[in-house]
Amino acid sequence: MNRSLVTGDGKKNYRRVDPDYKHKVYGLHNADTLRFCYQCGTCTANCPLSQLIDVYRPNKIIELARLGIRNASQSNSFLLCSACSQCTKGCPQGVKVHELMHALKELAAGDENAQNYLLGGFEDALTALSREMPFPISYCWICLNPPADGAGVIADAATQASAAQAGAEVASAEADTDMFNKLARDVLYRALDRIENNDRISDKEGAAKIAVIGSGPAGLTAAWELNKAGYAVTVFEPLPEAGGMFTVGIPTYRLPNDIVASEVEKIIKQGVEIRTNTPVDKVMFSDFLSGEEFKAVFIATGAHLARKLRIEGENLKGAVFALDFLRGFNLGEINSIGNKVVVIGGGNVGIDAARTALRCGAETVQMFCLESRDEMPSHEWEIQEAVAEGVLVNPSWGPKTILGDGEKVTGVEFIRCKSVFDESGRFSPVFDEKSRQVVEADTVITAIGQSPALDFLREMVETERGAISVDPLTMRTNLPGVFAGGDTVGGTASLIEAIVAGKTAAGSIIRYVEGNES
Repeated sequence: MNRSLVTGDGKKNYRRVDPDYKHKVYGLHNADTLRFCYQCGTCTANCPLSQLIDVYRPNKIIELARLGIRNASQSNSFLLCSACSQCTKGCPQGVKVHELMHALKELAAGDENAQNYLLGGFEDALTALSREMPFPISYCWICLNPPADGAGVIADAATQASAAQAGAEVASAEADTDMFNKLARDVLYRALDRIENNDRISDKEGAAKIAVIGSGPAGLTAAWELNKAGYAVTVFEPLPEAGGMFTVGIPTYRLPNDIVASEVEKIIKQGVEIRTNTPVDKVMFSDFLSGEEFKAVFIATGAHLARKLRIEGENLKGAVFALDFLRGFNLGEINSIGNKVVVIGGGNVGIDAARTALRCGAETVQMFCLESRDEMPSHEWEIQEAVAEGVLVNPSWGPKTILGDGEKVTGVEFIRCKSVFDESGRFSPVFDEKSRQVVEADTVITAIGQSPALDFLREMVETERGAISVDPLTMRTNLPGVFAGGDTVGGTASLIEAIVAGKTAAGSIIRYVEGNES
């Protein structure tokens, strides 16, 4: 069936409706919630990416999918969703928008229209993203999620033919997914060589110097925007490599190091100075505030401080924090781990740690969390991928004690968790003291959350519940000329939220320095 639309110049633009695709859409996970969508547009209003590019409009994508229209400009732009979940959080009808976007991605693996989009229209989307952020390839890699370590990628045509001849539906679906992943990898690597950050204007005469503390997504986005506007920007990074959570927090199986390194290098070539191995302490921060060298400061130090369990045995050898483990793995400092690994925490960081532990050679990896299976905070597809790789998920269990021999970890005692939240939704776990189990382990990885490390602020910048307080519209703190954004303000957030925070702060800094604040 074709529906024609008459454009302003009188030409007809035919939109093709695919009944088979429409049927598949209504068979997706959580597709039953589609009937509650009445196109209010709240998901799009809440979406950070929709603030940057026109082609991505969640409500429009849902409507096109629901109608089975495959050849509209936004029919395949669900591939640009990074699952920040802001769309779902804001939906008044309870539609699981971000889960639907992921389900559409899975459907795309066997869809010729989506594959053609990757080879054609996707380049236009990448170009649009490259004008709005310094990490278009890294961002899209996370969205498309092709295995960076080659897992599941069919190596040659003979293997592909063998899978097709098997005739089994599962084998066919896996072959489709593998080929789509390979296509995505090829498209992104080609784009990495093609896209350049070459739109910097000349230095402003007597331009102010700006200090950025932290080289994560928020910090580097702000530095990139300010540098494009002609300002001299210096970024201070305590780690030996720039990139923040890009480099040390996202496992290399999800995002290859060479992708991040290449995009960071482009930022440096554009003119941004990045001083690695340079932590900012109280003295340096006080110097920044003097205004003698820097006219404004942007704080984007992230949330790298791991939260402790505060139980016995947490200081034993073999008990580590997830971020420390992931950082060591990504920087090449850790390449092996114990045979029996226990991960405590059910979020996405816990999933990353568990899957990374398998890649370090662990024989068994078990995850334990307070939440029930349905309440686990990690994305459902992340859990499924972990289980498929061999991670054992144990919901509704809380750690009581980390056991040891006086020096090293030997196991963990768990107690059954009956509920996590009270009737008002506040965190208030209830345990069943009679239901316990002891699990053998030689490594325990804690992944129950992170918070910002703000000691260097000398208590001069106002904070609330461990994070810096800012005006959400401008990213201004209580101190003149000091701005903050990213995880250091809102706690652990998504990549696209950090990028938008960096762009917002950069605009505010420019107005502040030029005296145009309202």
